[in-house]
Amino acid sequence: MRRTELKKLYFNIYMTYTNSYTTLEDIGRKYDVSKQRVWQIIRYCKLGGGDYYKGLKLYNDAQKSYEEEFTEADTKTINALMRDWMKLKNIRLIKTKHG
Repeated sequence: MRRTELKKLYFNIYMTYTNSYTTLEDIGRKYDVSKQRVWQIIRYCKLGGGDYYKGLKLYNDAQKSYEEEFTEADTKTINALMRDWMKLKNIRLIKTKHG
């Protein structure tokens, strides 16, 4: 798919999630993507105010900033910083066994 088509698809997935009580799994079936991919799309759309690519850029810019600021930090530390950043942006995270 071309980027413009993907942008429409991602927005439709986001709007389906936002405007209904449909499960991530059902949305994934409807749009032929995995439940995990649906959640990723929704998170980036939330960050970007409905725009997946804007949200993805914000996420990547924040990660790059942390990597530049904490040059000695390992991946685990950067990931923890990114989780905290997402929480500050009110983006719900999927719970893991690590918290």
